[in-house]
Amino acid sequence: MAAHKHEVEMNVVRFDVGLKYQLNKHFRLETVVPYEIKNQDANIDGLENIDDPEMKRKILLYQEIHHRDETYQGISDMDILIAYHKHGIFGQNDMLTAKFGTTIPFGKTEDDPWKLGAMGKQHLHIQFGTGTFNPIADVRYNFPVYGGLRGNVSVRSKVPFYENSKTYRGSWDVTYTTGLNYRVTDWLSLQTSYLGLYQSYAHWDGEIDINTGLRFSLASLGASIATPYNVPLTITLMLPIQQETLYDDTASGNDAFKLGSLVSVTALYSF
Repeated sequence: MAAHKHEVEMNVVRFDVGLKYQLNKHFRLETVVPYEIKNQDANIDGLENIDDPEMKRKILLYQEIHHRDETYQGISDMDILIAYHKHGIFGQNDMLTAKFGTTIPFGKTEDDPWKLGAMGKQHLHIQFGTGTFNPIADVRYNFPVYGGLRGNVSVRSKVPFYENSKTYRGSWDVTYTTGLNYRVTDWLSLQTSYLGLYQSYAHWDGEIDINTGLRFSLASLGASIATPYNVPLTITLMLPIQQETLYDDTASGNDAFKLGSLVSVTALYSF
């Protein structure tokens, strides 16, 4: 039989609507509601080299069961956090922000795709949430370096600790960053940063989901511009440095997860 390969690409567009309410001098209530559009493009490389009609039919059926050309969209799990911020921790102009809270399971979840696939039934590995309340901790420190140059470091973790009603327990993850911000003028500032992420395996009914679990790092360059009507605009380009899955799939020749370049556009309105 001629060799063939299933190739799946996904483009994701995410909109975050965030609200912050200052409770007093040090405490603030924050929430983020994300909306995602996930466009999946599935192809079979080498299908044209297969002459056997029955084999070609089976290959196309496999694709229809596992990966399809489809677009999925919906609200993802939201965050709700209490933030504490304080100036003058180690110096007059530094600031520490500590946030604690949880995700709220608004996002759509799926039934176990591994069991459905084993039965030859159509299924989805793509989910918009975990179906569980997951604790979040987020600590950030911002400090002056020289003149208009400031540095920052942060660490954030999310820890699912139980299964949802469909036997899914999400990955726990840790994200860490370090970066610099330089204010060029009153209306323009430039940023650069390094971001790393470690994500554990997720589980279905206690079994590892081999499509999860990864390590990656990114470098980013961005600019923030003051615009009219009190709406600052930030544009950031993020480029992958290193990435690997936890599951050893070297026999297949490449990782199951490959991250491309990312673009982030943020507009902030205060009222």
